[in-house]
This record gives sequence, structure tokens and C-alpha cells, in this order.
Amino acid sequence: MKKMTQYPLKTFTGLKGFALQVQIMGHTYSIRVIGLWMSLLIIGLSSCTNDRLINDDNIDIDTDGDGILDSEEILNGTNKNDPCDPAQNADYTEFDALNVVWSVSDCDRDGVSNADEIANATNPYFNEANLTDLDYAVPEFLPKLSELRLFQGNLSDLELNKAVHEYEMSTALFTDYSYKLRSFALPKGEQMIYEGEGLFFFPDNTVLAKTFYYLNDERNPSLGKRIIETRILIKQNGVWSAGNYFWNTEQTEAFLDEDAHIVQLDYIDNQGNTRMLNYKVPANQLCVQCHDNNGSTLPIGPKARALNFTYNGRNQIQDFVDRQLLQGAPAVSQITELPDWSDNTISLEDRARAYLDVNCAHCHQPGGSYNLSFGDAFDFRYETSFEDSNIFESRVAIQGRMTTQIPGYFMPLIGTSEIHTEGVELIDTYVNSLD
Repeated sequence: MKKMTQYPLKTFTGLKGFALQVQIMGHTYSIRVIGLWMSLLIIGLSSCTNDRLINDDNIDIDTDGDGILDSEEILNGTNKNDPCDPAQNADYTEFDALNVVWSVSDCDRDGVSNADEIANATNPYFNEANLTDLDYAVPEFLPKLSELRLFQGNLSDLELNKAVHEYEMSTALFTDYSYKLRSFALPKGEQMIYEGEGLFFFPDNTVLAKTFYYLNDERNPSLGKRIIETRILIKQNGVWSAGNYFWNTEQTEAFLDEDAHIVQLDYIDNQGNTRMLNYKVPANQLCVQCHDNNGSTLPIGPKARALNFTYNGRNQIQDFVDRQLLQGAPAVSQITELPDWSDNTISLEDRARAYLDVNCAHCHQPGGSYNLSFGDAFDFRYETSFEDSNIFESRVAIQGRMTTQIPGYFMPLIGTSEIHTEGVELIDTYVNSLD
């Protein structure tokens, strides 16, 4: 909603007898009630000599559509005909997108008009090229999470820094019903490279982060959250390294920590039920059990097929291309989409295979930790044919290991302590359909 400027009386300062005192443009005038209209005429004539004249034509008008009235721009010394004056922060939203002057301008000077930025769901006030060094993440395992500059403002707000980018997955890894904030940070001037429907190629000094948290009450996010850990992958000299930051109880900082932890917590779920659990933070040395492939540490989540869907109103891969964060990608219609396992409009097999891909395939594939230790018995990757996956042959073991809570036998082996009821139901239904 636009701010309205009072016209033309700005401040009532009081009544004295039959005289009304008002302030206009910094001057105090006394108007006798008996001669009100004549006094107003005198005030109007007097104000014509003021250096900061506000013409009637400018009252309550926003010529350039920047959300600031012409009268205010004149008073503030900014240009009422320039929608980019004054300059605004990237989170500014008070502009008038229907204003022609504003629409044809380019406030972030990135070569794309404000109107096209809105149409593309990009930010008309944000230009990657204008970022400062302080906007970029630090690709080092420093003692405190805040020192990595992934977040700005209060750390617990989880507000990403300007050069840190959120992403989401169409089917996500289950971790005891926790919420996750996923992000990547590229070094200045660098891009990811599309290399097929699997992982992107990330340049050196890329930082990948995943923060795990629980809402105190899932029915009302405004009641706050409990942040547990932030897992970090950093690529240097072509090699990925893993580290984990464990959050303090005050929720003011997270510290680099190689040890395992058990966090007792409770929260209220979407149905109003109080849930209690012992969340397991894995020791840092166990990260390789999921992230290792043929002796090399690799990211698991940010694969093209898992990112090729609409998130926050925009296809993620197309968004990365448009923002010059990703190069070499074909049209998104040519990239396989990993199905959302919870979407009942998709076939049962596609949903189950997507679930196994995300939750199991990092270990159960050629070069994965299980296959390296026990032979290439399974290949649960989504792109693997059913005949080559050995899902049918291992169907009994799959059901048994997903439903037990025996330590060392319960699957997934790391990062969970709770049985994923909905996931088990899906896989049970799928396996039973194979008979």
C-alpha cells in the first residue's frame, strides 16, 4: 500500500481560543476560525515563495513507480522521474510493477529490464556482478559457522547471504522428519557446469550446506524452531571434504565438531501430536559412508534430475541458467525429472524407485560403500533398469531392514533413529506388487 501524504496541513499543534495553529513546510501559521477560508488563501499564497514548493500536480503521485511519492522525493532530494533513485536493497518490494517508467528501467543494471525480471521471477534490485567480497561464503572449515558467511543477520534466522543460493529436491532424503535448508555458494565469477542428469560439476571453493531443524509447532512456524546441525561440503583442488557444525542450545552459534551427538527434543506435528525423539548427529568420520564412491567423497543431493522441478514458482534449473549460475544445460524439457515419491498421481513404480534412489542408492550402487564391501548386489539408482537393480531378488531384505530398529541392521544405516512410516508403506506396497 502506498504511503499517503497529508494535504496540505501537516501537523496540528494546538488550539488557542478561536485560533487554529498549523505547521506547513516548517512554518507555523495561526488561523482564526472566523476567517478560515481567507487565512487558507493567505497560507497558499505564502507557500508559493517556499524553495521546496510542492505543486498540486505532484501531491500523492508516484511518477517513476519506485514506491516513493513525488512530494517525498522532492523533500529528500531524489529524482522523482528516476525509479532507481534512491537505490534500494535487494529485498525492496514497495515498487509499482505496473508503472511504465519503472517497468522499462533496469535498477540492478544487469541488462534485463525490471519488467522482464518480474516476468522471470528474478530480483530487479539484485545483480550478482554487484556483490562485494563480504557477500561470498568462505570456503574453509573455520571454528564457527558464522565465520563461513553463509548467513546474514541473526544466525538462527537462517537468512542466506546474497551470494548463497537455496535449492530443494523433488524427492528428499528422510532424516527423522526434520526440515532441511539446502544451499550452495559458488566462488566469485564461477558457474556450475551441467554434465548430464546426475551431479553438476562444481568449481573449486564451492560450499554446499544442509541445515537440519525442527519447528516447535508445525502448525504455526512463527513459534520458532530448534536447529540441530549444519553439514558442510567444501571442494578444494578438485577434492570434496566434509565437516559438521553442531548448534548450541542458545541457538546463537554452531561450532565445528567431529563427534557424534544425541539430541533429545520434542515438537508438535501437523496433526497436533507431541512427538519426542533422540536425534542422532553422526560423527564426522561416518560422512564418507554415504558420500564415498570408489574412494572419493561426493555430494549426494544436487543432481539435475532431482532439481528439475518448480520451486518457489520457478523451475530451479532454468532459474540457475537465467541467473548465470549454471552453464551447458539443455532445455529443462530434455532433462529427466526425478518423481516426488509422495505424489499419488505418479505411478507406484516411479515413486518407489525415486524413494530408493534418494534414500538408498548412495550406498547401493557401483562404487558405493555397501557394494564395495559386499559386492555389487544392488543398484538402486533411478536410471538403472529394474532387471539390473536386483530389487526383486532383494525384496524381502528391503522390507525387513526398513522396518526393524536393530542397530547396525536398520536402514538407512546412518542419520535416522525413526522408522519412516510413509516411506515403509510405499516400499511395502511396491514390493508386494512385484509378486
